[in-house]
Amino acid sequence: MADKRFFPSLGLLVTAIAVVIAWAVSQTGRWPLEWLRMQQFDSSGSEHPGPEIYMFSEDPVVVYVKDFISAQEAAHLVQLADGRFTPSPMWDNDGKPHIDKAYRHSMTAKLDRTDVIIKGIEKRAISFPFYKHFGDFMPIVVQNYGISGQYRDHYDWFDDVHAVGGNIASTFFVYIHANCTGGGTNFPRLTPPDDERWCEFIDCDRPFDEGVTFKPILGNAIYWENLHEDESGHKLTLHAGMPVTTGNKMGMNMWTWKVA
Repeated sequence: MADKRFFPSLGLLVTAIAVVIAWAVSQTGRWPLEWLRMQQFDSSGSEHPGPEIYMFSEDPVVVYVKDFISAQEAAHLVQLADGRFTPSPMWDNDGKPHIDKAYRHSMTAKLDRTDVIIKGIEKRAISFPFYKHFGDFMPIVVQNYGISGQYRDHYDWFDDVHAVGGNIASTFFVYIHANCTGGGTNFPRLTPPDDERWCEFIDCDRPFDEGVTFKPILGNAIYWENLHEDESGHKLTLHAGMPVTTGNKMGMNMWTWKVA
């Protein structure tokens, strides 16, 4: 597979991008739907469109990334996970796992972070201008949801950071297989946008009082920050993997661990 990297001068654009965004917010009071289209180069040096970044929320920070990974990368991740799945655990606030299939019904596989494709994806993730270097990525995992598979409302952060030695500061959730109906990622405490362009990514047919449900779309990702500045958990990040009604969904989690 061709090695892909972002435009080498991307870092020089961050300041200019921040100025443009600040101006847009001051004029409209809202974040622009399309924040930045990044460009990629393949191994031959040819330029082609890269991920599109959309700022959904400022507090908590929630960013949607279209085309975060390619279909070829997604297929590679699915292949890596094959044969490694075990029942997905629940995690207590003291960091102890247990199985509760009534609440979380899925399978989980840990991936080898030495894999060259995973290394490239991690490098791509930390190159985004919105990403904050709170710490290192935890072991990469894939969640496999078959029919009726779901994960009810939960947080990614822990209450007792001293018991676990830190906390999950931010989350990337990437759809690597989305041959399904249902299976959206619901944030019940986020306010749905009034811009219809978001309906490409969000299930706009769901009732307003159910919050925001992102559709499972192959290659796309949701990024959010789990903690306030004082490092307490942000309760608006409550989210759920909605039940899969037909087919199969797989998502890859990239969690950033911040040491206490």
